[in-house]
Amino acid sequence: MIKNILSKARIPIILLLVILSLAASLFAIAYMKKSTHGVKAAVNNEAMTAVSASTATTTSTSATTTTTTAASTASETTTVAITTAAENVPVPSRYVGTSPNSAFYQENLVTAGDSITLGLRYYGFIPREHSIAGDSVSMWNLSHFSFTVGAEELELVDAVERIHPKMLYMWIGMNDVNLNMPQKFVKKYREVIDVIRERVPGIIIVVAAITPVSSGCRVVKNTVIRDYNAALIEMVKRIDSPDVLFFDAYTVICDDDLNLTSGYSSGDGMHLYIPCYTDIMTALFDFLDTTDVKTKLQAN
Repeated sequence: MIKNILSKARIPIILLLVILSLAASLFAIAYMKKSTHGVKAAVNNEAMTAVSASTATTTSTSATTTTTTAASTASETTTVAITTAAENVPVPSRYVGTSPNSAFYQENLVTAGDSITLGLRYYGFIPREHSIAGDSVSMWNLSHFSFTVGAEELELVDAVERIHPKMLYMWIGMNDVNLNMPQKFVKKYREVIDVIRERVPGIIIVVAAITPVSSGCRVVKNTVIRDYNAALIEMVKRIDSPDVLFFDAYTVICDDDLNLTSGYSSGDGMHLYIPCYTDIMTALFDFLDTTDVKTKLQAN
């Protein structure tokens, strides 16, 4: 009788043991997966942080031919109103230049302008926090645009005042050229510069020439662009201040026929590509070395 009872109970007992065994296995697998992924994520985050720091240090050293890291240089030289912690100071992701002061200039530079200027941010030459630029921006329609600074939307002059840069690179004009009114263009430009200098005392403003277009571009003509640049040169001369400089970006990237050098366009004959921006920034930093800009920036 006992044998019969044990025989009948054997199957349920075996099933129960199997179920308990499966449950234990599933629990162990789930725990191991959770634990492994957690450790892996932490390791990856630490590795990425180490790689990023190493990359920034290597890039900065290459650009400046010194042993100063990009992170330490940025914490000492960059002035940004919307960030305070040293580890959060925005720095470029793409360092360029042959001047020993290239990284210093690049980290102190804030840009204002149109879609061509915006390319400096898109390609990593300027951090987002240092870019006051947008598509279709021009002097004639400047009041119609706003720019994001922190959590605010501000007009260009207000944005410059809020960021309060030591040095501003103004690169505006491509969207004004087709109006063919260079004098009205520089009149408005001068007004904007005057207000910026009033609101941000001691600021250094670099007025950049409008860049050339390719020979096949049908949107604007280089002859008209050169007329606008001549007006900009005269405007800077009339301002007559050591803190307002003209930088001839046009001749840096034009060919012998005064057209945009082949291979420098991003595709439409007007907007620029990485090698072009690299040449412009490199030439800009070399130009700044011929001035007392570095001394002034360090004094501010």
